[in-house]
Amino acid sequence: MTEELPVLQEGSLDPDFKRLIETLSGAQNLNACIQCGTCSGSCSFSERMTHTPRRLLEMVRAGMREEVLNSDTYWYCTSCYYCTVRCPRGINLTEVMYALKHLAISVNKDKNAAFYDCFGSVLQSYGRLYENGLLLRLALKTDPLMLVAYGPIGVKMFLKGKLNILPSRVRALAEIRRLYEKVGEMEEKI
Repeated sequence: MTEELPVLQEGSLDPDFKRLIETLSGAQNLNACIQCGTCSGSCSFSERMTHTPRRLLEMVRAGMREEVLNSDTYWYCTSCYYCTVRCPRGINLTEVMYALKHLAISVNKDKNAAFYDCFGSVLQSYGRLYENGLLLRLALKTDPLMLVAYGPIGVKMFLKGKLNILPSRVRALAEIRRLYEKVGEMEEKI
């Protein structure tokens, strides 16, 4: 499968983007990539991604900031580190994916970033997924009209007993919140 390459305009490139990602991820050797595709071949989700990991890394190196941050590739990364372990040049691509997630969240670039925030917020509130709360928080943060679009699906799910009106909480909610606090501390260090 060949990917259609976008036409690049010099003014649309960010020459400092690669350095920013290297700094955020701690991966100082992005130019060492030989574009062999081992990372993409190792990734079990690469078929679902907008751009394969190999392509995304090349886009980072080229300074294609907007295109990279609009991609869904880094959101599919499951942090299995398989690409990192198999990379013949020792590039820590998993940390690059983490850095891109954090950057997307910090600039609120993407609805996926909003989903990530809302999902975490629901888990901290209830200790488990509460679909109604997630959809409501996501709609208020991104597009309130999405509630109208999802209304018919919600009614069908409710009638089939697949949608709870009230949330249920886990007993160990304090432990889950402590985990989130610890992860937050770790994310601040990145």
